[in-house]
Amino acid sequence: MVLKIKNQANETAELYISGDIVDDTEGGLIQEWRENNDATGYEFPQKIKDELKAVENKELTIYINSYGGNVFAGVALANMIARRKNKTICVCDGIVASIATQIFFCGDVCKIPSNCYLMIHKPEGCEFGNADDLRKVADTLDTIQKGLETTYQKKAKDGITAEKISELVNTETWFTGEEAAEYFDVEVLEPLKVVNCIGSAEKLKQRGIRSYPSALSFIRKPLNEAEQQYKIKAAIARAKGALL
Repeated sequence: MVLKIKNQANETAELYISGDIVDDTEGGLIQEWRENNDATGYEFPQKIKDELKAVENKELTIYINSYGGNVFAGVALANMIARRKNKTICVCDGIVASIATQIFFCGDVCKIPSNCYLMIHKPEGCEFGNADDLRKVADTLDTIQKGLETTYQKKAKDGITAEKISELVNTETWFTGEEAAEYFDVEVLEPLKVVNCIGSAEKLKQRGIRSYPSALSFIRKPLNEAEQQYKIKAAIARAKGALL
């Protein structure tokens, strides 16, 4: 798991969150399936709870690079961080998308480099059943969206209405750092020289992300034959619990 405390000083510490956000059940299964309890690329509440306890008396800077995941796990992570008594600074370290934005905005101070990205959109889910079942799911998703929007409203700049926040969510809106500062109380940092890779187009689609800025068009590039073969070999190696 790429979630760890680094650079601890007497009064400050840094936490890095990078990867898919999953619930504790899925996270536990991933650890059990892989060698040495390795859950690299996945984040879940129980792990961060232990990490936060180790630095509860320090000012904490959290660096986030994630395109989201499980809604309830993300909200749980955000609430754990928000309950901290000491100052928390959240920094976008590449991309903060979907439910990862709830974690980002729970900080006392939120920072984003001008060449990094933030994305908010409607929650998604799937269900099998009759028409009544599906209508209930739609109503539930609307309720979840209202809850998520309250976090954005709290971090919105003066003059940004709740209706505007809903509009931005409904249209799946991407922001650069400077664009985010037009709507939210964030501090824009100098551009990063290197931005972490956000993954493949397929990975974004799995997270319910339908569109992305043209500046990220490099992730649309199809794999050549050699890359496809490597991807297949890597998948086989992971299935065997090996590293390629």
